[in-house]
Amino acid sequence: MDFRRIEWLFLVAFIAIDIFLFAAFQRDTTGQTDTDSSRSVDSDTTIVKEMRADDIKFSAPSKKSGEGYYISTSNNDSVKSNLTSLTDQTVRYQSDGTFTATFKAAINGVDTKHPDQVLDEVVNNGSLILNGDQYKYNAQLSSHNTVVYTQRVTDGQIYSKFGEIRFSLTNTGSVTGYSQGYLPGVKTLREKTDTISERKALIWLYQYNQIANNSKVVWTKLAYTRYFNLKNSSVYIPTWIIAYKADSGNNAGVLQLKRVNAFTGAILNSDSNVKSVSGTATTSD
Repeated sequence: MDFRRIEWLFLVAFIAIDIFLFAAFQRDTTGQTDTDSSRSVDSDTTIVKEMRADDIKFSAPSKKSGEGYYISTSNNDSVKSNLTSLTDQTVRYQSDGTFTATFKAAINGVDTKHPDQVLDEVVNNGSLILNGDQYKYNAQLSSHNTVVYTQRVTDGQIYSKFGEIRFSLTNTGSVTGYSQGYLPGVKTLREKTDTISERKALIWLYQYNQIANNSKVVWTKLAYTRYFNLKNSSVYIPTWIIAYKADSGNNAGVLQLKRVNAFTGAILNSDSNVKSVSGTATTSD
């Protein structure tokens, strides 16, 4: 029995159902008449006012819909077989397909405010970093002691440890090592599909009580996160990632990341590839 073929048939069927449900959802929520559209706009405007009344601070979110793909990546050990090409470091491969490395000699002189000025050269050095030319410095996910580079795919970036390089940076500007996840075999599964707007994602977070009162939205980003995982492949989808900090309570000052499926508007909690930590954001399964 060809299990690989069955797996791909399941994948295609799942995505087809997902798109069908999304289309139905769009018809139901958007409406078919100008009156329905007007009501929807009025409702969103009212909710935005309610958010501000609850002391949720944010810049005016975009009402414009975007576009994105379902993309698949291979779950194979090709990364492991290529690690022998790296030099001047000790590498340890992890069971989830990521790996960590410690440089034999620390990289010094890294400016904590502009770490990319030094680390861009490191990332683009093929003997030090695997496939580094496919990554880009990400200031949003970086912090004082962690410098993050995210893998570029199709028309976006991966916000997941499976497509990131994370350098450990000391207070004195030295980098002693890094962790890396690389997604091989990236392919688009269908033509581009419309995504919800930034404003709609923010509204749905509020309506589902996923953003606290007396808080501030620090940044938002439309990026790719893992949707589900199969034996030989994984599927990633466009996701609105909204970062905010509460002004009071137990989580005051802690940067928290929330994810919204940019195709359907569903709040993504399970298999989350982002979690909250004090002052920055890290990734996990």
